[in-house]
Amino acid sequence: MLDEMKEKVETIKETLDLELEPVAVNLFLEEDDVPDDYEKADEKLRHCEFVMKVARGEIDKVYATAAEQLCGGGAAAIGVASIPEPVKTGAFYHKQLGQHMTPSGSKGTVDLVPKAGDGEKVFEAVGYAAASDMVIPPDAVLIVCTPKQALHIVQAYLFPTGGRVEADFSGIQSLCGDAVGGLVKGKEINVTLGCNGSRTYAKVPDECVIVALKISGLCKVGCAITEIPIP
Repeated sequence: MLDEMKEKVETIKETLDLELEPVAVNLFLEEDDVPDDYEKADEKLRHCEFVMKVARGEIDKVYATAAEQLCGGGAAAIGVASIPEPVKTGAFYHKQLGQHMTPSGSKGTVDLVPKAGDGEKVFEAVGYAAASDMVIPPDAVLIVCTPKQALHIVQAYLFPTGGRVEADFSGIQSLCGDAVGGLVKGKEINVTLGCNGSRTYAKVPDECVIVALKISGLCKVGCAITEIPIP
Protein backbone atom coordinates (compact mmCIF):
# COMPACT_ATOMS: atom_id res chain seq x y z
CA MET A 1 0.00 0.00 0.00
CA LEU A 2 2.79 2.43 0.90
CA ASP A 3 4.64 1.75 -2.33
CA GLU A 4 1.45 2.39 -4.28
CA MET A 5 0.87 5.70 -2.49
CA LYS A 6 4.45 6.78 -3.10
CA GLU A 7 4.05 5.95 -6.78
CA LYS A 8 0.95 8.14 -6.88
CA VAL A 9 2.92 11.01 -5.36
CA GLU A 10 5.67 10.60 -7.96
CA THR A 11 3.09 10.54 -10.75
CA ILE A 12 1.56 13.78 -9.50
CA LYS A 13 4.99 15.41 -9.14
CA GLU A 14 6.15 14.42 -12.60
CA THR A 15 2.90 15.12 -14.43
CA LEU A 16 2.49 18.59 -12.93
CA ASP A 17 6.23 19.33 -12.77
CA LEU A 18 5.97 20.37 -9.12
CA GLU A 19 8.86 22.43 -7.82
CA LEU A 20 8.10 21.71 -4.16
CA GLU A 21 7.87 18.28 -2.59
CA PRO A 22 4.42 17.18 -1.38
CA VAL A 23 4.58 16.78 2.40
CA ALA A 24 3.13 13.92 4.43
CA VAL A 25 1.87 14.97 7.86
CA ASN A 26 1.20 12.39 10.58
CA LEU A 27 -0.36 12.91 14.00
CA PHE A 28 0.72 10.60 16.81
CA LEU A 29 -1.21 9.95 20.02
CA GLU A 30 2.01 9.11 21.86
CA GLU A 31 5.58 10.19 21.17
CA ASP A 32 6.56 6.52 21.41
CA ASP A 33 4.37 5.86 18.36
CA VAL A 34 6.69 7.89 16.12
CA PRO A 35 8.62 5.53 13.79
CA ASP A 36 12.37 5.30 14.30
CA ASP A 37 12.88 6.79 10.83
CA TYR A 38 11.91 10.20 12.23
CA GLU A 39 14.31 12.42 14.16
CA LYS A 40 13.05 14.79 16.81
CA ALA A 41 13.27 18.44 15.78
CA ASP A 42 16.29 20.19 17.23
CA GLU A 43 14.81 23.66 16.81
CA LYS A 44 11.54 25.37 17.62
CA LEU A 45 9.54 26.21 14.49
CA ARG A 46 5.99 26.89 13.41
CA HIS A 47 4.02 24.00 11.92
CA CYS A 48 3.99 25.78 8.55
CA GLU A 49 7.77 26.21 8.74
CA PHE A 50 8.26 22.48 9.26
CA VAL A 51 6.03 21.81 6.26
CA MET A 52 7.87 24.24 4.01
CA LYS A 53 11.32 23.06 5.09
CA VAL A 54 10.35 19.54 4.04
CA ALA A 55 8.76 20.85 0.83
CA ARG A 56 12.02 22.62 -0.07
CA GLY A 57 14.11 19.56 0.79
CA GLU A 58 15.87 21.23 3.72
CA ILE A 59 14.78 18.58 6.23
CA ASP A 60 13.00 15.23 6.06
CA LYS A 61 11.40 12.78 8.46
CA VAL A 62 11.33 15.06 11.47
CA TYR A 63 8.79 15.15 14.27
CA ALA A 64 7.85 17.76 16.83
CA THR A 65 6.00 17.78 20.12
CA ALA A 66 4.23 20.84 21.52
CA ALA A 67 7.58 21.96 22.95
CA GLU A 68 9.02 22.33 19.44
CA GLN A 69 5.98 24.16 18.03
CA LEU A 70 6.54 27.92 17.94
CA CYS A 71 2.97 28.93 17.02
CA GLY A 72 0.39 28.15 19.70
CA GLY A 73 -2.55 28.62 17.36
CA GLY A 74 -1.06 26.28 14.79
CA ALA A 75 -0.18 23.68 17.41
CA ALA A 76 -3.77 23.78 18.67
CA ALA A 77 -5.19 23.50 15.15
CA ILE A 78 -3.30 20.23 14.58
CA GLY A 79 -4.16 18.98 18.05
CA VAL A 80 -0.73 18.82 19.71
CA ALA A 81 -1.59 21.61 22.16
CA SER A 82 -4.64 23.24 23.69
CA ILE A 83 -5.71 26.50 22.11
CA PRO A 84 -4.15 29.56 23.82
CA GLU A 85 -6.68 31.82 25.54
CA PRO A 86 -5.91 34.95 23.43
CA VAL A 87 -6.49 32.90 20.27
CA LYS A 88 -9.60 31.22 21.67
CA THR A 89 -11.26 34.51 22.60
CA GLY A 90 -10.29 36.20 19.33
CA ALA A 91 -8.21 38.83 21.13
CA PHE A 92 -5.04 37.78 19.31
CA TYR A 93 -6.50 38.38 15.85
CA HIS A 94 -8.49 41.47 16.85
CA LYS A 95 -6.14 43.39 19.16
CA GLN A 96 -2.68 42.14 18.25
CA LEU A 97 -2.99 41.52 14.51
CA GLY A 98 -5.91 43.77 13.65
CA GLN A 99 -7.33 41.08 11.42
CA HIS A 100 -11.00 41.75 12.19
CA MET A 101 -12.98 44.88 13.01
CA THR A 102 -14.60 43.44 16.14
CA PRO A 103 -13.67 40.93 18.87
CA SER A 104 -16.75 38.90 18.02
CA GLY A 105 -15.67 38.74 14.38
CA SER A 106 -12.30 37.35 15.43
CA LYS A 107 -13.82 34.84 17.84
CA GLY A 108 -16.36 33.72 15.29
CA THR A 109 -13.62 33.12 12.75
CA VAL A 110 -11.43 31.21 15.21
CA ASP A 111 -14.39 29.08 16.28
CA LEU A 112 -14.91 28.01 12.67
CA VAL A 113 -11.27 27.06 12.01
CA PRO A 114 -11.13 23.24 11.77
CA LYS A 115 -9.19 21.83 14.72
CA ALA A 116 -7.90 18.26 14.83
CA GLY A 117 -8.49 18.05 18.58
CA ASP A 118 -11.40 20.49 18.84
CA GLY A 119 -9.05 22.97 20.51
CA GLU A 120 -7.71 20.45 23.01
CA LYS A 121 -4.41 18.60 23.10
CA VAL A 122 -5.05 15.12 21.73
CA PHE A 123 -1.78 14.21 20.04
CA GLU A 124 1.71 14.09 21.54
CA ALA A 125 3.62 14.60 18.31
CA VAL A 126 3.37 15.46 14.64
CA GLY A 127 5.62 14.04 11.94
CA TYR A 128 6.72 15.65 8.69
CA ALA A 129 8.17 13.76 5.73
CA ALA A 130 8.46 13.99 1.97
CA ALA A 131 5.34 12.22 0.72
CA SER A 132 7.36 10.38 -1.92
CA ASP A 133 9.33 8.77 0.91
CA MET A 134 6.54 8.23 3.48
CA VAL A 135 7.03 5.36 5.93
CA ILE A 136 3.45 5.21 7.25
CA PRO A 137 0.11 6.30 5.76
CA PRO A 138 -0.25 10.05 6.38
CA ASP A 139 -3.17 11.92 7.90
CA ALA A 140 -2.71 14.63 5.29
CA VAL A 141 -0.58 15.32 2.24
CA LEU A 142 0.07 19.01 1.63
CA ILE A 143 0.95 20.17 -1.87
CA VAL A 144 2.23 23.73 -2.24
CA CYS A 145 1.75 24.60 -5.89
CA THR A 146 0.65 27.22 -8.39
CA PRO A 147 -3.07 27.91 -8.94
CA LYS A 148 -2.84 26.20 -12.34
CA GLN A 149 -1.35 23.07 -10.77
CA ALA A 150 -4.04 23.18 -8.08
CA LEU A 151 -6.63 23.42 -10.86
CA HIS A 152 -5.38 20.18 -12.39
CA ILE A 153 -5.29 18.45 -9.00
CA VAL A 154 -8.94 19.37 -8.47
CA GLN A 155 -9.82 18.27 -12.02
CA ALA A 156 -8.11 14.92 -11.42
CA TYR A 157 -9.89 14.53 -8.09
CA LEU A 158 -13.26 15.04 -9.79
CA PHE A 159 -12.41 12.94 -12.87
CA PRO A 160 -13.97 9.63 -11.69
CA THR A 161 -17.38 10.90 -10.55
CA GLY A 162 -17.61 14.64 -11.19
CA GLY A 163 -18.99 17.04 -8.61
CA ARG A 164 -17.51 20.12 -6.98
CA VAL A 165 -14.74 20.91 -4.52
CA GLU A 166 -15.61 23.37 -1.77
CA ALA A 167 -12.52 25.23 -0.58
CA ASP A 168 -12.77 26.19 3.10
CA PHE A 169 -10.48 28.91 4.43
CA SER A 170 -10.46 32.26 6.22
CA GLY A 171 -6.94 33.61 5.73
CA ILE A 172 -5.74 32.41 9.14
CA GLN A 173 -4.34 29.07 10.35
CA SER A 174 -4.02 27.82 6.79
CA LEU A 175 -1.45 25.01 6.66
CA CYS A 176 -2.51 23.90 10.14
CA GLY A 177 -6.27 24.37 10.51
CA ASP A 178 -7.41 24.38 6.87
CA ALA A 179 -4.96 21.78 5.59
CA VAL A 180 -4.60 19.36 8.52
CA GLY A 181 -7.48 20.09 10.88
CA GLY A 182 -9.96 20.19 8.01
CA LEU A 183 -8.94 16.75 6.79
CA VAL A 184 -8.98 15.22 10.27
CA LYS A 185 -12.50 16.62 10.71
CA GLY A 186 -13.76 14.95 7.57
CA LYS A 187 -12.73 16.69 4.33
CA GLU A 188 -11.04 14.55 1.69
CA ILE A 189 -9.58 17.55 -0.13
CA ASN A 190 -9.19 21.22 0.66
CA VAL A 191 -7.64 24.19 -1.08
CA THR A 192 -6.39 27.10 1.02
CA LEU A 193 -4.64 30.37 0.23
CA GLY A 194 -2.14 30.49 3.07
CA CYS A 195 -2.10 33.05 5.86
CA ASN A 196 0.07 35.97 6.89
CA GLY A 197 2.11 33.74 9.19
CA SER A 198 2.81 31.00 6.66
CA ARG A 199 3.69 33.47 3.92
CA THR A 200 5.88 35.59 6.22
CA TYR A 201 7.65 33.03 8.38
CA ALA A 202 7.44 29.82 6.35
CA LYS A 203 7.99 31.67 3.07
CA VAL A 204 5.10 30.12 1.18
CA PRO A 205 5.73 31.62 -2.29
CA ASP A 206 3.43 34.45 -3.34
CA GLU A 207 2.53 32.56 -6.49
CA CYS A 208 1.44 29.40 -4.64
CA VAL A 209 -1.65 28.01 -2.93
CA ILE A 210 -1.95 24.86 -0.82
CA VAL A 211 -3.88 21.71 -1.66
CA ALA A 212 -4.46 19.22 1.16
CA LEU A 213 -5.41 15.60 0.45
CA LYS A 214 -6.34 12.61 2.56
CA ILE A 215 -4.95 9.25 1.43
CA SER A 216 -8.15 8.49 -0.44
CA GLY A 217 -8.01 11.85 -2.20
CA LEU A 218 -4.34 11.35 -3.01
CA CYS A 219 -5.11 8.00 -4.63
CA LYS A 220 -7.92 9.53 -6.70
CA VAL A 221 -5.65 12.29 -7.97
CA GLY A 222 -2.70 9.98 -8.56
CA CYS A 223 -4.82 7.62 -10.64
CA ALA A 224 -6.51 10.31 -12.72
CA ILE A 225 -3.84 12.98 -13.18
CA THR A 226 -2.52 11.27 -16.34
CA GLU A 227 -6.05 10.86 -17.73
CA ILE A 228 -7.14 14.49 -17.78
CA PRO A 229 -6.15 17.00 -20.47
CA ILE A 230 -3.38 19.32 -19.27
CA PRO A 231 -2.79 22.13 -21.80
